[in-house]
Amino acid sequence: MAEKAQTLEVIFDKCPVCKKGKVSHISTKKFFGLMDSAQIKCDHCNAIFIEQDGKEDQRVFELDLSESKAESNYNGQALKMSEWKRGLSDLDFCIKNNSLPNLTVMGLKVVLEEGERTHWYSSAVMMEERAVRNYQSYRVKGYSFGNSESHGELRRIDKGNLLLTNKRIIFNGDFKHLEYKLDKVMALEEFKDSFEIGVSNRQKLQTFLVDEPHKWVVYTKIALSKIKSKGKSEKNVSIEVSSTGSDATNIKQDLKKAQESLAKMKEQLVKIQEKKKNGKK
Repeated sequence: MAEKAQTLEVIFDKCPVCKKGKVSHISTKKFFGLMDSAQIKCDHCNAIFIEQDGKEDQRVFELDLSESKAESNYNGQALKMSEWKRGLSDLDFCIKNNSLPNLTVMGLKVVLEEGERTHWYSSAVMMEERAVRNYQSYRVKGYSFGNSESHGELRRIDKGNLLLTNKRIIFNGDFKHLEYKLDKVMALEEFKDSFEIGVSNRQKLQTFLVDEPHKWVVYTKIALSKIKSKGKSEKNVSIEVSSTGSDATNIKQDLKKAQESLAKMKEQLVKIQEKKKNGKK
């Protein structure tokens, strides 16, 4: 018996992958209507979109190109509907425009400063390198010998939430509350399941286990670039203000005095030359 397909919903009027077909949620009945199969698929390039059970404020779809000849950098990735429609993930959009996402976090247990904005937020486990000493002992012909050696080992310190703002990175844990001013950040390194941060006013590097370390590093670097560019603009403004203020008046006064003294020197030089001429005669 032929399969009977029914369109339940149109997800994308224009496929985010091929830009030609329509992506629809299709239900297909097989075996005399005893079995149903549903799939979200493009009718042109056969790209499959798998809806995810996420906690986002909008629907999320993962791209599967296993049955398609089309290509996409987002194959195997889950993006929000707005990202698919735009053709760029939020991360790539921020990289392209050197911008940051603005988040509203409900139930935030951190008091933000005036003008401080939240840009990224996630759960995190704080790790810290601790010295671990190992001791080995052995016995030879009735004599006991031993030696010890120490090495650094990452130990779990606390778990909680991590927050990135336009001014600092804040860790709000069960036992510890730490903050890292962005203008103090000296080192930032990404790992497979974590990222490491070093600041000028702390001796130890801090490691945070997070779900998306790449996003944390990218967004933090963008925030750092904005801090540096802000500092440069403030310096330029301060220089401009000082040169058009009282300093400019002082310069004009000094220049006037210099011109007056130069005129007096010329007068004296003329008098000296006239005296020499009269003496020769």
